[in-house]
Amino acid sequence: MILKVPYINPYQFANALVADYSLTRQELWNAICLTTPPGLGHGSLQLFIRNDIHFFRGKWRFNEQTIFRSNDPVAKMGVIDFRLTSCGSIRSAAIEGLKKFEFDTTDVDGIRIFFSESFLNVERAKLLPRFEQYCFNKNINKFRNEIFAIDPNEKKDSILLECRMLEFIHYWKEFLTKGDIEIYFEGITDRQRNCLNDAKMLIDKNISSPIPIKKISKTLAINECDLKKNFRKAFGLPIRQYIIKERMERAKQKLTKTDKPILEICHELGYSRRSHFSALYKRYFGINPHEERKISHL
Repeated sequence: MILKVPYINPYQFANALVADYSLTRQELWNAICLTTPPGLGHGSLQLFIRNDIHFFRGKWRFNEQTIFRSNDPVAKMGVIDFRLTSCGSIRSAAIEGLKKFEFDTTDVDGIRIFFSESFLNVERAKLLPRFEQYCFNKNINKFRNEIFAIDPNEKKDSILLECRMLEFIHYWKEFLTKGDIEIYFEGITDRQRNCLNDAKMLIDKNISSPIPIKKISKTLAINECDLKKNFRKAFGLPIRQYIIKERMERAKQKLTKTDKPILEICHELGYSRRSHFSALYKRYFGINPHEERKISHL
């Protein structure tokens, strides 16, 4: 089978997979999830779109050998592509000077990142060797493995996946600019770890009415910037995203394990409007609270 799909424009890419190959599209909290129909294979990808970058994490296998082919002109649209696989392969059609986007896509466990050249602001010929150097940095290699450990078929992990991918891109940008990223991977001291555990405890106890970050830092006598940076290191998410994750997971527990009215659960978790709560829940889990309650009571 040959997949003929636009590659550079993420919206056209997603639309073509749905229209021409019957992949299922689902809007998540922060991503577009595309799932392979059983007739073609199994697996999903989560697509994240920003102004100067877009990226996706995919894990799928088609039932027959499948070649991906795009008519988009390589390296002529101001976009640099990077393909990383879980086994360590790193490729870039734009930098390698390939004439077309074409590769075997039968069995994929990988990441695709697309940058505007203006975002990278580095001579193209220097990008691939520097990207390889970056990826094989011992800390980045470990960090990359953590990203691959996040299964794109688990829709509830889309916020975590996005955060990790944006961190990966941030460190890459810093590496291009400064040539050194070791400062970001300095260890957390025992005292800092204790403060972070205390901060997490405060947040967990006040999840329905979050304490301002500034107040947490004053209460625990920890620098606000250090609190934000090290909390993400220790627990995998920025504080605000951690609060959303906790709220949604607690909502799921209440919906599936109790008979409390949905509006009551909404208010218990600090949301004044049921419509807002339902929209957040659907973006996070892929279904709304009413559907979750109905499924759990079957």
